[in-house]
Amino acid sequence: MEENKVCTTCAGKLEFNTLIGFYECKSCGKIYSVTEEDLKPASLASVNRLMLDHKYDEAQNKIRSLLEADPDNVMLHLHSFLCRKRAVSTNQLLISACDSEEQIRQVKDDPDWDKIRTINGGRGSKLTDLVREYCDDQLKMSVLRRKYGPEIESGIVKDVPAANEKRIRTIPKYILFPISLIIWCAIVIPISFHLASVNHWFIEDWSWNIGYYQRLKNEDAFILSVIGIILALTVFSTLFVSVFMKRRIQRLAKNGRIRILKDGTPVKATSEFQDHSVYLKPDQVAIREYRELKFRCETIIEGIRKEEARLMTDS
Repeated sequence: MEENKVCTTCAGKLEFNTLIGFYECKSCGKIYSVTEEDLKPASLASVNRLMLDHKYDEAQNKIRSLLEADPDNVMLHLHSFLCRKRAVSTNQLLISACDSEEQIRQVKDDPDWDKIRTINGGRGSKLTDLVREYCDDQLKMSVLRRKYGPEIESGIVKDVPAANEKRIRTIPKYILFPISLIIWCAIVIPISFHLASVNHWFIEDWSWNIGYYQRLKNEDAFILSVIGIILALTVFSTLFVSVFMKRRIQRLAKNGRIRILKDGTPVKATSEFQDHSVYLKPDQVAIREYRELKFRCETIIEGIRKEEARLMTDS
């Protein structure tokens, strides 16, 4: 161990304290890190660097040594709390916990906040008040989400099926058209050949390749006629079925047997529960309350950042 290390503040002699693992000035008591080559004093800045590198255990050890020299430092106690929670800042801790009601309650009820609030004449009281206010607002938002479901997040009032309602499936036109086309092909083509046979539209012809064979008198006209009839019947049946289904749904809705959602989806009540998560339909009052709470939380987060910066400067 070198014996010529001196304090950068008072030029006092530095001795290695084996209990805390740092150099300590015997004159002014300032603590210095042994891991840095330039022998910079151990401070909140060095603690922050360790926390940013996610070296929370090393940061916690350094905080313990600093607290021995300055036990009433609010930021040291706050950083100790954050190291225990594996967070870099209060804002990060709060934002990461806001999605879980249980986690936000744990953060709010942690006893370390009482210590941070009371030490050094209550310098950390404003910070703790902001943290608890943020947690209270997040818990209120969680209650609204649990009551109204995810729709409260978007702020758009949607009409959704109830727990005992089932969506009525309708056949879209792009599926109805090919189905109709296949059905009419299966019907029209055999009938057309039967009519051609009955009316003697086939004649006997001869070729060098296959010899005598039967063919239609007017093949091109016959094929075009069959294709035209099939397409006309397909288009007509597609439109007819679509209009029929639409009017039937409107008639059932008028009789109260089904109901139509705002997006046009028909649903009907059943004895079977389709969804066990029953949410109330959010109204404009609930949406406005949720938006106000969300805006307040964003404002509080900014206030916490400024208060932490002020306490860090004072430290």
